[in-house]
Amino acid sequence: MRKTLLTILLLSLVAGSVYAEAVSITVPWLTMDPGARPGGMGKAFVAIADDVHATYYNPAGLAFQPGHMVAAMHSDRSIDQNNIYYDYLGYAHNFENIGTFAFSALYSNAGEVAKTKDSPQPYAYMSVYGFSLNLSYAYPIIEDTLGLGGTAKYIYDHLSDSDSASAIAGDIGLLWKTPLPKLSVGFNIMNLGSDLTYRVDDGIPQPLPRMAKVGLAYEIPFEDEFNEMRFAVDYSKYLVGLESSVGSELAEGVIGVGAEYWYAGIVGLRVGYYYDDAGHVEGTSFGVSLQYGGFQFDFAQQPEGELFGMQNRFSFSYRF
Repeated sequence: MRKTLLTILLLSLVAGSVYAEAVSITVPWLTMDPGARPGGMGKAFVAIADDVHATYYNPAGLAFQPGHMVAAMHSDRSIDQNNIYYDYLGYAHNFENIGTFAFSALYSNAGEVAKTKDSPQPYAYMSVYGFSLNLSYAYPIIEDTLGLGGTAKYIYDHLSDSDSASAIAGDIGLLWKTPLPKLSVGFNIMNLGSDLTYRVDDGIPQPLPRMAKVGLAYEIPFEDEFNEMRFAVDYSKYLVGLESSVGSELAEGVIGVGAEYWYAGIVGLRVGYYYDDAGHVEGTSFGVSLQYGGFQFDFAQQPEGELFGMQNRFSFSYRF
């Protein structure tokens, strides 16, 4: 039991969120968003989704992306001597008249958790990590207007050498570029699939962190080609342990708002605000980008809760 509590506690802290009413989220690293660019915008990216990070935020956004793109991110969340980190790798490839395929991988390392028996002194340590291998596909079912996309996932969570679990899941998303110029609406349902079964939980199936996301994005029309600016807002809601009234459940959602400005397609600036009352994560985020010749470097500083505070995030991408 002690091992179970230590593991669940650490994983919950790493994710920086615990579901309302003290319901723990299984494999919380699946909800840890990738990419410094979305992070700088308060994680509001569902209705934008115009780069390879759409594999996480809204796979439908891949439907409108030409060419190919690769991106990578490393996020260090170490505490004291415990090496905790989160990585993302993604690649998107557009096939003319066929659609866009993308592969992505998430890896979370939660460090080592002590094993104890009759005394508080640990007699061994166990590595806690997990990963998700994802295959996405998207197609513009209405050209330049409506995109539909989905992601198939293989999820593996390792608690110890003697206890692990795996699951098959999927996301499905829509991205609608409305008749109102420069206004987009996005929707994504995440992690629909089989449950995870651990020995430490007496073989009781544990649900994945299923979540629904909806977002709006608006791009300001400029007459010149040097300035580009957009605003976005996202609302996210966990679809696990729904027991309260509709109004109470909606009030427990997570909100992210953000703005992004580009000058001459070279320098990008971002600001955002993220509010997750149940997860005790709230604060303002900031970001900057440099882009040249298809290469892009993104930096963000974003809130990650009381334990981690403000965290720096770096990511790189190349479009060709």
